[in-house]
Amino acid sequence: MIKGTRSRTPTRSWLSLAVIMTAVVGGCQTLAWWQARGTGEQARALAQDGDIVMYTTSACPYCAKAKSWLATHQVAWRECNVETSLTCMQQFQARGAPGVPLMAVQGQWRLGFDATWLVSALQSDKPSNDGSPRP
Repeated sequence: MIKGTRSRTPTRSWLSLAVIMTAVVGGCQTLAWWQARGTGEQARALAQDGDIVMYTTSACPYCAKAKSWLATHQVAWRECNVETSLTCMQQFQARGAPGVPLMAVQGQWRLGFDATWLVSALQSDKPSNDGSPRP
C-alpha cells in the first residue's frame, strides 16, 4: 500500500458527497421557487379587490408570512385584524375558527395560508356551504 493513499480517499469521497448534496438542495430550492412564482402569478391574475380577506393578529408569525407572500406576488387582498377592529373580531368569532390566519376567498374559508388552495379558491365559482373553517 502506498503511504498516504488511505487518507485521501475519504476526503475526496466527502468532498464529492458535499458537492452532490449542494446540487440536490439547490435544485430543490430552485424548483420550489419556480412553483411558488407560478402560483403567485396565477393568484395575482385571478384576484380582484375584495376577493381575499385575511383575518389576522398583530403578533401572528404565520400571518406575517402570508402577508409577505401576498405582497411579494402583488396579490390584491384586504387585512382584517381581529385585535384592532371590533367588526373583524365579531366576524372572526362568528366563524368559530380556532386561530389565525383565517382566509376568506370568494365565500370559501380556510384556516391557515396555502397558496395552492388560494389559487384553487379563486378559480372556483361556488362558495363553500360549510360554516366552519376548521380543518
